[in-house]
Amino acid sequence: MTLIDLRSDVKTLPSPGMIQAMSSARLGDEQAGEDPTVRELEAELAGILGHERAIFVPSATMANVIALLSQVRPGEEILGHEHSHLLRYEAGGGAALAGALLTGLPGDDGWFPGSLVRDHAQLADSTHQPRTRLVIIENTHNTAGGRIWPLAPLDDLYATCSEVALPVHLDGSRLFNAAVAAGVPADRISAAARTVTICFSKGLGCPGGAALAGPAEVLRPAQRIKQMLGGSMRQAGVLAAAALYALRHNITRLADDHEAAQALARRLHGAGLPVDPARVETNFVLLDLAGLGIGRKEALARLAGAGVPWSNGHRPTVIRAVTHLGVPATAINDAADRIIRVFGPGG
Repeated sequence: MTLIDLRSDVKTLPSPGMIQAMSSARLGDEQAGEDPTVRELEAELAGILGHERAIFVPSATMANVIALLSQVRPGEEILGHEHSHLLRYEAGGGAALAGALLTGLPGDDGWFPGSLVRDHAQLADSTHQPRTRLVIIENTHNTAGGRIWPLAPLDDLYATCSEVALPVHLDGSRLFNAAVAAGVPADRISAAARTVTICFSKGLGCPGGAALAGPAEVLRPAQRIKQMLGGSMRQAGVLAAAALYALRHNITRLADDHEAAQALARRLHGAGLPVDPARVETNFVLLDLAGLGIGRKEALARLAGAGVPWSNGHRPTVIRAVTHLGVPATAINDAADRIIRVFGPGG
């Protein structure tokens, strides 16, 4: 039985073309700024995102922490969605390392209106309240099921934050999924943010690496913070070459992952399973077990036993499947057949 791993798009493996690019990369000491492939990646990515500078780092979690440490002082406040990855799933780095108060805002599908920022932000110094210094957004939004920020609310959020002089950090770990789904270039989403995080090890298919982009002045302390956090590397061009390959070959193909997720959702919905294809905008499919009389732990065990492992969703009764370049379109019907059998009579 062939494994069809739907747990996450971090389960991708480098393609032969990516491995070839990695093996032929020009290398140098990244920590000393001497790796030519890292420098090439940083310049190309900054241009794609509409920013002045980019810094290559090992992970998106580190990129997010560097963004906070570069812009927020201890005791200040950060506003973001209440279920955003940075608030919920990055080991409390914003609080522990930046010393910031992270305040969660409600919002459907992972986004919130600019009016909430205006209502909640403390914009002046106060003896009692923390000064709000940064707004974070996540696009696509992980716990909402890979949902994208609609462009109109996104523009409203950027405009509101500009009016009240609050910078925005965009956790764009899956930004290119959002851009492809919205049919716009990445900088249409990212240019208005002060800083942007990109992850290369998810749908882009790299074995590791991420980046933080923004104005040179804002990122001036970022290199030192990167060193402080242990993020400086040596011959990092091996990973940077994979990221360059992904930027040049793997962005447009994200549409294939989105189509695969839609196809899977339609098959499961058509079989009567609690999946809503209308909510599948990128490469996530959520299934709510609440009405099936089966617990999440048992459901995940059955799926793994059928060779189609899924992972936990945000809510206790929800599980998720994530399509990626390691799951060819030809495998979707097979995956759907197995999943339907797992949840069918006698499954």
